[in-house]
Amino acid sequence: TEGSVSLSSGVTSPGMNALSLRKRLADTTVELPSGGSMMIAGLVRDDVRQAVNGLPGLTKIPVLGALFRSRDFVRNETELVIIITPYLVKPVARNDLAKPDDNFNAASDGAAMFLGRVNRVYGTMQTDKPNGRYHGVVGFIYK
Repeated sequence: TEGSVSLSSGVTSPGMNALSLRKRLADTTVELPSGGSMMIAGLVRDDVRQAVNGLPGLTKIPVLGALFRSRDFVRNETELVIIITPYLVKPVARNDLAKPDDNFNAASDGAAMFLGRVNRVYGTMQTDKPNGRYHGVVGFIYK
């Protein structure tokens, strides 16, 4: 599916522009393995426009008017390629998913107003050091 919004093809009147919406669709059914890709559509659009420009008044002269005007042909050709890649996922319980507001504690009114804080807790949590010593080589070795 492709959608585009343009001012050029919309309805215009003095002091007002109305946007136009152009939508192209492709619909099909395919069987693919998880992670496999396939191109399902190639949509081609070809726009041809013609514009006549010239000096006002002089372009209306019967024979000599052609000397004072020009015709411009504009051709725009676009191609939309739709490639799909499905991925199969395992279902997850709703409670096992992390939400953006997990562990959020709103700041008190005073901290929010005077200190500009949003969250009550800033920084990392302090944890106790583990008991005992590390086993093996720890740290950097300089030679």
